[in-house]
Amino acid sequence: MLIFHAGVSYFNNYFLLNWFLFKRQFFTYTFTLLLIIALACYPQAIIYHRFFNLDDEVRDSIWTWRFFLANALSILLTVAVTGSLKLLKNWYQEEQFSRSLRKIHAETELKFLKSQINPHFLFNSLNNLYALTLIKSEQAPEVVLRLSNILRYVLYETADGKVPLEKEIEYLRDYIELEKIRLGNRAQIELIIEGDFSAVEIEPMMLLTLVENSFKHGTEKQNMGAWIRISLQRSAPDMLHFQVSNSKMEETSEVLPPSKSGGIGLNNLKKRLEMLYQDKHKMMISDTQNRYTVDLYLNL
Repeated sequence: MLIFHAGVSYFNNYFLLNWFLFKRQFFTYTFTLLLIIALACYPQAIIYHRFFNLDDEVRDSIWTWRFFLANALSILLTVAVTGSLKLLKNWYQEEQFSRSLRKIHAETELKFLKSQINPHFLFNSLNNLYALTLIKSEQAPEVVLRLSNILRYVLYETADGKVPLEKEIEYLRDYIELEKIRLGNRAQIELIIEGDFSAVEIEPMMLLTLVENSFKHGTEKQNMGAWIRISLQRSAPDMLHFQVSNSKMEETSEVLPPSKSGGIGLNNLKKRLEMLYQDKHKMMISDTQNRYTVDLYLNL
């Protein structure tokens, strides 16, 4: 009897489900399944009749509708159990495959977002170096050295996920020093770091965008008197507070914020934060007449 149960169950799992149920042909699937179960009941009745030593009363009951209904319900129960296990297995495999696809998609998008930042930063740094070489500045070698440190960090140390926050801070220091050399006395730049950042990791190049925007929108159109204030604090054991403020000229208060005026800017940062620190970050922007401030809180 097990052969009939197994035969109908396997036929359902490997043929009927694929042919009809997964294609949403529910009526055809139901009709075909019931027909096969009904057909399987007849060989069972013959086997019972021929090979079992039964008295006449029991033998006569084999060819009644009750016998066929009982066998049909028995096979149907086996099909329901095995079919449910098959559907559960398929759902699990599809969920794993979907999760794998989402992971690959997220990693690809992150690599694309990061690849946008690298040439953008390199382009600006080479422009700065070019300006210094034009005036034959003695600071050009220092620019080359700091730029090489930054490129080494970007190319070799940020490829494997999170990096020590201390390295990210060192990277920001080099970038700020490059900007100081470029700007000279045109801007007052202040960097404040408070707290112990050892044994703390962060996704690489997460803070650079805010610093780049502060220099771009806080110093480019101001010949003198511009200022930038960058603050990094560890306000709690796992909480990082990063604040960047920059001056604005009064007549440029209508200038669009970086998220709209730049192709990379804040949009890039927001996407990375949503992917890497979902529900673990908060970013607040304050845009007044003469000051632009961004506060970023990260739960590390």
